[in-house]
Amino acid sequence: MSSARGGTSVRTANEHSAVPRHMALILDGNRRWATVHGRTASEGHEAGFSRVPEVLHWCHDLGVETVTLWLLSTDNLRRDPAEVDALMRIITDLVNGLAASDRWRVRHRGVRAMVPESLLAALDEVAARTTDNTGMRVNLAICYGGREEVTEACRELIEGYAHEGLSPAEAARRVTAEAVTEAIAADDPAPELVVRTSGEQRSSGFLLWTARHAEHYFTTTYWPDFGYDDLKAALTHYERRSRGRLRATPDSRAT
Repeated sequence: MSSARGGTSVRTANEHSAVPRHMALILDGNRRWATVHGRTASEGHEAGFSRVPEVLHWCHDLGVETVTLWLLSTDNLRRDPAEVDALMRIITDLVNGLAASDRWRVRHRGVRAMVPESLLAALDEVAARTTDNTGMRVNLAICYGGREEVTEACRELIEGYAHEGLSPAEAARRVTAEAVTEAIAADDPAPELVVRTSGEQRSSGFLLWTARHAEHYFTTTYWPDFGYDDLKAALTHYERRSRGRLRATPDSRAT
């Protein structure tokens, strides 16, 4: 048994009859946690992102195959430059830590052009270093926006078709739902559960294209306080909601 916060523990045997293949987490509430505890925004982000490795271990032990973490949105980039710079430093440290652990397959999801050069280099390095790992997949959504992800996928498809010498009309016919899904999700299964912390009950466009059939679970817990009991509650919600329903499959990602 591996230790968890608050004296709880994670069982090596799965205690849930239904576990999502792909779980997505919106890490919300770092700044509000900081306000409650009399800390700076940067200290709130430090406390929040320090939780990530342990939560990933819990997900792995419970049998989740893919986890997508929304660490930084494109909207977050409009915050005070000092806070954004601190966020980039904290996230870079997290990425380097995941690279050092060398346990999971890690990749970036988001607008590459918006990511600072040093962080982008760290993301590319961890992706290359872990590409052959057989463990859980971990997607880091950094400088991510749902609408940007869809438009970027369509742009890449059209540019690829143009490079093949296709006419605009033929290229347009090739831009199908299946093609966009493949461009966005590659070999990831469809997200089946999206969890958002801090009490906000909205998706904010997270995984806008691929998560339309996902169950959503909202908790009032701020991300820095997110513990195993919170994760277990989310899985219990998913188990109850998915009982008697067909699970999403890789072939149904865009249907």
